[in-house]
Amino acid sequence: MTITPHEFHWYIQALMQKQQLIAFMEKPLDTLVKGSAEYMEAYRFNSYIKLSKVKLNWNKIEVKVRIPEFPEGQAQLDAIWDKVVKKIYRMNNGVFTLSNYKNSDPNYYIVEGTRV
Repeated sequence: MTITPHEFHWYIQALMQKQQLIAFMEKPLDTLVKGSAEYMEAYRFNSYIKLSKVKLNWNKIEVKVRIPEFPEGQAQLDAIWDKVVKKIYRMNNGVFTLSNYKNSDPNYYIVEGTRV
């Protein structure tokens, strides 16, 4: 199986967007005391966020953000969810019309889009 340069381009774009999205959503750990309750909560939140996925090609995008399995993490993700959708829109320069599905999958919040 050979990968065309075009497919490789979109694969790299998806990886870069995944990294940017994770960095945007992660809670900072450097200012917290290791072993403290706040540190452990932020660490757990970040570990779930890192399981997020981005699929991207010329005319379609699908972003799956892993939902933390503890109530505090779910509340934190819900609090920033609108900002996350706006970040996805901005990362793609507004070329995709996005649809937001929070209840379609029990493990992921999903954002899908097609090219305008």
